Amino acid sequence: MPSQLYDQVAPGDRFGESASIHDWHLLTAAALYNDPGPNHVNLEHSATNRFGAPIAPGFLTTGIMMGVVGRQYGWSIEAFLETHIKFLAPVYPGETLDVTWEVQETQPKEAFGGGIVTLKGWCWTRKSDRLAIEMDAKIALNNSAGPGLHVPPVCGS
Repeated sequence: MPSQLYDQVAPGDRFGESASIHDWHLLTAAALYNDPGPNHVNLEHSATNRFGAPIAPGFLTTGIMMGVVGRQYGWSIEAFLETHIKFLAPVYPGETLDVTWEVQETQPKEAFGGGIVTLKGWCWTRKSDRLAIEMDAKIALNNSAGPGLHVPPVCGS
């Protein structure tokens, strides 16, 4: 996994990805988080509530957002320090999410061998083009590259 190191990060940097949400994600999240809430897994209940259908758990969607951060910074992540989340609209199975993050601030911190990066993230649902989540996060990054890949063995003929 490539890792963007702390010294390579600057305010204004942007990165993002897209991901699709399916029923499987809702059921798996309900089991992992021990949250089989009727809004997420009960078709009859969710058909009559304000959402009109099952919705993704908020922490499933924010977990997908943080996965984008994890793939961007990889081995250089020292710690996830803080977050603030605003849930603005529901996310339904079958929707594709567009996640964008922007670096707001960097602060050198010797204890991490790099520093603290403040991020602002957004998650839109592509189908209905609505902002579903707005998220602030602080992570600690170092300047150490991850382990290199093994060199394949030489095969003789």
